Amino acid sequence: MGAVQCPVPQRLSFAVEREVRRDMPGFTQGLEYHDGALFEGTGNVYGDTRINRIDMTSGKVTPLYNAGKDYFGEGLTFFGGRAYQLSWREGKVFVFDSRMTPVRQMRNPRDGWGLTHDAEGLIASDGSSRLFFLSPRDFSTRRTLRVVRAGRYVENLNELEYVDGAVWANIFESWDIVKIDPASGCVTAEANLEGLRARMRPADRRYIESEANFVLNGIAHDSGTGLFTLTGKYWPMLFTGRFVAR
Repeated sequence: MGAVQCPVPQRLSFAVEREVRRDMPGFTQGLEYHDGALFEGTGNVYGDTRINRIDMTSGKVTPLYNAGKDYFGEGLTFFGGRAYQLSWREGKVFVFDSRMTPVRQMRNPRDGWGLTHDAEGLIASDGSSRLFFLSPRDFSTRRTLRVVRAGRYVENLNELEYVDGAVWANIFESWDIVKIDPASGCVTAEANLEGLRARMRPADRRYIESEANFVLNGIAHDSGTGLFTLTGKYWPMLFTGRFVAR
């Protein structure tokens, strides 16, 4: 059975309103606002697996939990008073309390990539074209959804963010972000963020382009301001702004 038929996605651009330089790099795998603060989950390429809080006024990064090389951290989200962090290939989901103390683990039967949540539970990606809607109690799969754009499945879904009834996703190793209808799987809007390169300092741009791993990855939405914050793996900066129609 082929992919479902979807309307042509709306073309978006990202209007940057503010740039913040962070004081400590991170291999960004998950990014989310929670209680008005920005949190980041990192992998341990060129560093450690951590959960950080990033001050969006000063750019100061405060590590709240450091797993070192024990596992490769991936997506991060907050749900029901707990923080959840995926591991990449270790098949684990780590659950933390509000002080970022580990309280339990769950099993993930697939690769861990991006993680977010809606009002009912968790939503994860595994680098394929699928989104998995999951129980926060035991990580069991409630529903699986294939994501479709222009009649084709969208592979390499990575970091996720759920905003106002839609799932936003980074497409791994690209400058693209897509907005997904979680009922149909259709991509309803898409944005190419390559224009962010022109906003970077020449030294930062050379640094990011020197390593294939330093790709765009990280979408966080602040419900208090309505603004998105975007970044990439080991990027020295975070960009805050709005998606607007082209």
